[in-house]
Amino acid sequence: MENEEKGVRYTMTHLGDIVVNALDKLWSAALSSTKGISLTYNIHELKCKKVKLQKEIGQRVVKIKERSPELEIFEDEELSTLFTELGIIEDNINASIYEREERLYPKKDMKEQCA
Repeated sequence: MENEEKGVRYTMTHLGDIVVNALDKLWSAALSSTKGISLTYNIHELKCKKVKLQKEIGQRVVKIKERSPELEIFEDEELSTLFTELGIIEDNINASIYEREERLYPKKDMKEQCA
């Protein structure tokens, strides 16, 4: 609005500033979009790791029960480590999903989105 009031001379004088501002906005939008895409790929990769880890946990439980059925499975250190890794992966998935949702719907809370 300010530029229109000042006229063509102002616009021509500050054309560089106008172009730089437009490029800056375009660059910010591109970075935001790229971050959203990388978050989506990260979520997919983490979910694949989670499935793989769940299979490893199942295989480990079967091995423990075959070798010594009386052994409590949660006393196994390797199994405890796998469960810890699974918890970390689930936390990372949830954090990435939350960040992606915040980027997609920055000004709305979940109640507004679902209504």
